[in-house]
Amino acid sequence: MARSREYAASITVSIAQLEQMRDAQNYSYIYGHWGDGSADKVGLTGALAGYSATILGLIFVASTPAGIAVGITSLVASLFATTGNDTGHVIQNGVTSMTEMIRGLKPLTRYDLFQIRFPFLEFSLQDGTVIRFISGNGVIERAHSGSGWEIV
Repeated sequence: MARSREYAASITVSIAQLEQMRDAQNYSYIYGHWGDGSADKVGLTGALAGYSATILGLIFVASTPAGIAVGITSLVASLFATTGNDTGHVIQNGVTSMTEMIRGLKPLTRYDLFQIRFPFLEFSLQDGTVIRFISGNGVIERAHSGSGWEIV
């Protein structure tokens, strides 16, 4: 059985990186089949193959497509009977939150990086794999421009 915990942590990302994180988390929802417990490991591995280890590590902690796919497949199988669909809703909530954050950041063209504090839902699997998902709304702590970091 997977152990879970919730916490908030800050990440530093560009808008493009946040878009990639959102898309990767959305693929984990789509190919995870959280509602029926039949995760598509091959499909998820393929969907995540184009993302860098940096992006995957920021969103999932595990940083290889295969490792993430195996972890999510195991997680879906162990959670499906009890909370699978609830976990799927949390994952989708995180995708929606990142989409809204991106929409708000796009007009801020003078900044190249943002430090954002997000809530995470993290699962530690029996094999030691750690998988986490952004679970809700983030807060911008500061932004970086050519003149340095600023509180926004």
